[in-house]
Amino acid sequence: MNKEKIAIMKQTKRLKLSRWQTLDHFFIVLFILFIPGLTLFSLFEIYVTETYDGVRTVDELISTTWPWIIPAAVFYFIQKRRLRFREVKVKYTDQEFQEAIERTAKEYEWQIEFNDKKIFRAYRPWNWTGSWGEMITIIKDKDRLLLNSICDPNKWSSVASFGWNKRNIDTFLNNLVDVKNDVPVQRNIEKPEKEWTLKKVVIRLFAYPFCLFLIGLGVYMILYPSNWKSQIAGIGAMTIAAFYLYTDLKMIMKIKARTHNNG
Repeated sequence: MNKEKIAIMKQTKRLKLSRWQTLDHFFIVLFILFIPGLTLFSLFEIYVTETYDGVRTVDELISTTWPWIIPAAVFYFIQKRRLRFREVKVKYTDQEFQEAIERTAKEYEWQIEFNDKKIFRAYRPWNWTGSWGEMITIIKDKDRLLLNSICDPNKWSSVASFGWNKRNIDTFLNNLVDVKNDVPVQRNIEKPEKEWTLKKVVIRLFAYPFCLFLIGLGVYMILYPSNWKSQIAGIGAMTIAAFYLYTDLKMIMKIKARTHNNG
């Protein structure tokens, strides 16, 4: 990684990705906007080429677009926020830093891409934990660290790490504190994950009904299509909703089973 990119990340405190990584990171936004894109194509056929063969009016086309713009905007800001670095003021030596890295990498099987005096980059591989894996970036600066963990942008697009992004950073910082305090390596007892926090409950109160709405809308658009684009939009709506419900419920069942086995 070149010095210019590192300097930009230090100044903006925001992770800088390549073009393909950026596309992968924001893919969920583009996926949701696919359906409004079909609407724009229909409007183009109406006003420009005059080849529109659908049965919906302009007002009906526009009214079905807004439900997609809102979640697309929400996911855009969520994904953009995840690129921010977490700044931690801490004094450390290179030896302490490397020891903390070694402990964390061993515990989470981090695959280190590069590790020099200015920046550290590693990847946690997929291991049946619900996440495809994460990319961990740590920028070293005088008396501070800039830390970031996001879903691996080099793999299949994902919008949820199921807590691993926070765990990657917290575990490394805890290890760094232990190293500074001469605390020997201890066997970490995994704390039970809390899947029903207030934040997650509030999100699900909105997300689950919205997903059911999308599935119902998708079925309607497939059974009563105005044209072929309406059927594609219906399939897209059902795919988005089903994917979210499947991954979220799957993770809840995993945590429930793990808690039962530990208990």
